[in-house]
Amino acid sequence: MIRALVLSALCLLAVPFSSAQAQDGLNLPPEGTTIINFSATETRTMPQDLLIASLRIEVDDKADPAAVQKKINEAMKKALELAKANSKYKVSTGAYSVYKMDRPIIVDNAHNGKYDSVWRGSQEITIESKDSTALLDTVGKIQELGFAMNNLAYTLSPEVVDKVRDELMVEALKKLTAKAKIVAETLGKTNVSLVDVNVDTGGPIQPMYKTMMARAEVAMDAGAPMPPPVAEAGETDVALTVSARALIK
Repeated sequence: MIRALVLSALCLLAVPFSSAQAQDGLNLPPEGTTIINFSATETRTMPQDLLIASLRIEVDDKADPAAVQKKINEAMKKALELAKANSKYKVSTGAYSVYKMDRPIIVDNAHNGKYDSVWRGSQEITIESKDSTALLDTVGKIQELGFAMNNLAYTLSPEVVDKVRDELMVEALKKLTAKAKIVAETLGKTNVSLVDVNVDTGGPIQPMYKTMMARAEVAMDAGAPMPPPVAEAGETDVALTVSARALIK
């Protein structure tokens, strides 16, 4: 676990209040108050606990788009049955498309300048689980139905990210308060309060994508059942920055 504190340069403003300045429209603090603008960044490295697998089925047919859709539907139905057999999986589908395309005609490993038309369709299925062993086994079975791997990614589960960010926010606020108290003691003041607190989570956590060997390539020579894909979890840095304005008097 790694924690880091980054403090910006302290901006100390000891500003005496005057009626002339108030009339100029300046937003000044009460007389005898010092303002400090500063920030703290906390970072923690966490082991990835969620595996996400995205696969797609692709079907071609020279004449009939309905046949393409039928084959995709049949394959997706079987894939969903395999995925939903485990109640702990989070399963979703998407990116369903059927379109006509021109495909180059290859003769003797060379393109002869001619094309033929073909209907092509595809659909994706995505499965998420914290049980990586079970998920990889299920993914292997789905690939045996003719599905290709889009992505295989480890990441942090949303509940872990939220928990860690809450803890980092508490740590950052404690350190900002401690720094403000140090400044107050140095200036001979005793009252410290944080105002205008802003929390920056740094955006969503992105999965760490890994390139996996396709199962079809593994079994192409031997003709044996394809082994499940392999994946290894890594670590993800969770960062959070808190900026605030401290009033000291």
